[in-house]
This record gives sequence, structure tokens and C-alpha cells, in this order.
Amino acid sequence: MNTTQQEGNSLLKDLERIRKKTKISNKVINGQLEQIITEIEEAKSINDYSQLKDKLQNQKPLTKIKQTNNECYAYISKLGKNMDKLYKKNLQYGQEHVELDKNVLTELIKTHLLRDGEFEAYETLLKESGSAESSFHQFFTEAQSIVKDLKERKLDSAIQWAETREKKIMNCLLFELLKQKVIQLVQTEGISAAIYFMRDNSSFQEQGQAHLYEIRLMTCSIFLWPNVENTKYHYLYDDEKNWPRILNLFLEVAAKSQNILTKSEIRTVFSAGCLTMPKLIKYNQITRNRSSEVLTNDIPIDIEIGKEFKYHSFFVCPVSREVTNSDNPPVLLKCGHVISKLSAHKMIANKSKFKCPTCPVETKGVDLPELIFI
Repeated sequence: MNTTQQEGNSLLKDLERIRKKTKISNKVINGQLEQIITEIEEAKSINDYSQLKDKLQNQKPLTKIKQTNNECYAYISKLGKNMDKLYKKNLQYGQEHVELDKNVLTELIKTHLLRDGEFEAYETLLKESGSAESSFHQFFTEAQSIVKDLKERKLDSAIQWAETREKKIMNCLLFELLKQKVIQLVQTEGISAAIYFMRDNSSFQEQGQAHLYEIRLMTCSIFLWPNVENTKYHYLYDDEKNWPRILNLFLEVAAKSQNILTKSEIRTVFSAGCLTMPKLIKYNQITRNRSSEVLTNDIPIDIEIGKEFKYHSFFVCPVSREVTNSDNPPVLLKCGHVISKLSAHKMIANKSKFKCPTCPVETKGVDLPELIFI
């Protein structure tokens, strides 16, 4: 007997148990119901219901009916659990089929490979797909070289890169790189080398006015070297925290300069999918057998996956269950709750005021302030 036959026989045995238990349960339930009817008819015939309550409480027919139902349900529940064990969950209930544009997908893969420094795989993809060179090729090549230097605690290439970019975007990064350079000089070449760098470096001088307070703190810490660990400036020399922070800051600013995400789009979607898919599968397994008139694919499901996966704000109206937009913006009620503008208009109708759908506070139907989520 093969595995499939064994699984089928196991389910048939469960169903047979349910059939027998249901048959027994029906007899017990019908017997208890007949007893209740008999007691009621006797009380009715003598027109005296004073003893009826005591008789029913002593005999406990309703309790027996409930226990019998629970026992029957236990067999049904066991069948469901066995089916879950025997048959794997079908992923088709957790997602909808989406047609992807091949050109768009190729561009995403190319950017993903460049971002991870997989240049050989990138060149292979270009040859096999026949697509053009990515506009980000040079940027990621240079960025990967700088990332490598920063991991080796070399700052010169990153400083030079930041100095040649738009100052408005690079100011924070450039100062952090220069500050770390000063700290590094103090640690490796001594106080004099750090002071000469602060005095002679033009980029450091340009940062002076904008970061004057931080420069003063850094200067104080320099003259306390090498006993700075016992002072309030010790955090400036914490290499285990400062170097990873600078690397992450470089990646964020570099991505911002190109108007792209810090992390790979493919990796981000994959990670978010791994977090949401189990919950979507569970939701669809619960709802897929219900009436299609009530449940549709347009119902939004709020799944919390963490701030790192949030790239823009949006609002789902608690009344209409629709995502608000410029034509149907969210509006603020008197109580502080928020609904969509169209939902508010429907609730107002011809009234001068209406109750909040969340709380009993009333709001006047005029001049509802619109909200803008950033």
C-alpha cells in the first residue's frame, strides 16, 4: 500500500468515527429534548410551572446536550488537523498571479547585482538578456569601492567622493567623515597631526560654522587623549559603533543622491513577502470558503512588518475600507478620529452633524479639515 492510499484510509477512518459519533449524539440530543418537552407539557397540563425550573436544573438536559455537541465537534476538529498534516498548504491562496514586465524585471535584477557588487553576474546578464548598460553601473562600481575602504577603516576615498557631490545632500555625511578622520589621526599619529588636519583642510573649515558646537566638543576630547575613556567624550572614540554608523550613513546618503532605495528592491520585496505570506495564507484559508458576495480581493489587510519596510504613508478609511487619495482625502473629526471625505459626506447626508463611527462624539458637517500624511 502506497503513501497516498494510507493517507486516504486514515481520513476514511476519521470520517467513519464522525459518522458513528454523530449518530449517537443525535440519539442523546433527541432524548434530552423529548424529556424537556415532556416536563413542559406536564407543567402546562396542571398549569403549574413552579417546579419546572428545579426539575430541569436537577436533570441538566441542556448541559448533556452541550457536552454531546462538544464531543462530536472534537472528532470533526481532529479530522481537520489530520488533513493539515497530510496535505501541504497551497500557496496559491496566499497570493494572486501578477504578470511582470520582463524589461522592468531585468532592470531590477541588474540594479540588485550591481548593488551587491556582483559585477561578473551583471555582465553575464547583459550578454544573455541583450539589454543595455545600466545607468547606475558607474555609481555602484564607485560606491562598492568606497564601501570596501570604509570596512577597512580608510576614509580618504569617501571624503573625496562627498566633496565632489552636491553640498546640500552631503553636508552631514562629509562632516561625519571628517570628524572620524580627526579621531583616527589622534589615535594613530597623535594630537599634532589631528590639529594640523583641522586647521589646514578646507572642507573641515567650511563645516566650521554649521557644526561649531560639535567641533568644540571634539577639540576638548583631543587634548584629553589618551585618557578620554574616563570622560564624557568617550563615545567619540568608540570605533565598534562609529565605523558601522558611518558606513550606514554613507549608504543612505549615496542612495539618496541617486533617488534610489538604500536596500535592493528585490531583497526588500522578498523580505517583506516572507513576513506577510504566512498571515495572508492563514487569512485566505479562513475566508476562501465563505460567500463571495461578502469577501472580495479588494478588502485591505493591515499586516505590521516593521518601520524598515515603510516607504510612504497611506490611510485606509475605517468606514469604506478604501485607501484615501487626492480625490478622496482623509478628514479629521472633532474627536480626533479620521475617516475619508466621501464617507463623511455619506454620513452627513442632509444633517448638520453626525456621530463618529468609532466613538459617540458628534461632529458638525462643515469645514472638516483635510489631513496630509507625510
